[in-house]
Amino acid sequence: MKAPDNVPVRLDQPFFNMQQAWLIKGACCAWGSFERDRFLQPKGGRFDGRFGGKGVFTNETILEWINLTDEDLLAYHAKHMTGAKPRTPPKKRRKVLSIA
Repeated sequence: MKAPDNVPVRLDQPFFNMQQAWLIKGACCAWGSFERDRFLQPKGGRFDGRFGGKGVFTNETILEWINLTDEDLLAYHAKHMTGAKPRTPPKKRRKVLSIA
């Protein structure tokens, strides 16, 4: 999916989709990274409901999530029991020296 166009989003609307949440957060990272990483998404990507066949978050969810810093995300996901975990950097492979 391509990055969303910069469509104006108002904070007083009742529902927000994932793209609107990303825009509200200030495009915290690349759209592709945000879309794949549940840890960065509101409620770990678990929508509050469906509106017009699409998953949406409520205004309350977005207002709580928008003010979180990176340090607050672990507590936030624990509170909402999302199961989302932060990405860990790939482990460095050690080179094995072979003795011939």
